Amino acid sequence: MTYHGDATLIVGEQLIEVSAHLRAYGRRDDPHWDGTLHDVPTHLIHALHDSDDRRIRLPDGQERTIWPRDVPHESEEEFTSLPISVDGLPPF
Repeated sequence: MTYHGDATLIVGEQLIEVSAHLRAYGRRDDPHWDGTLHDVPTHLIHALHDSDDRRIRLPDGQERTIWPRDVPHESEEEFTSLPISVDGLPPF
């Protein structure tokens, strides 16, 4: 199963609109999912890693806790992509 579309990245009190490419895999009774968030503002990367409140909200309102898998390199670019792992059952 996959999801490609809009999502909201929640970092503490901040809400950031991003594009998400997510995939679910594993057994039906033990699913796992991960993916990549695109259009993440580069200046938020360190705050995202330091925050205890990191979530993704899909258009249907469901939210899940996320964990960044890799720290993107410092960049002059305004936006970056962020690989993530996600907790809980996939809502798609």
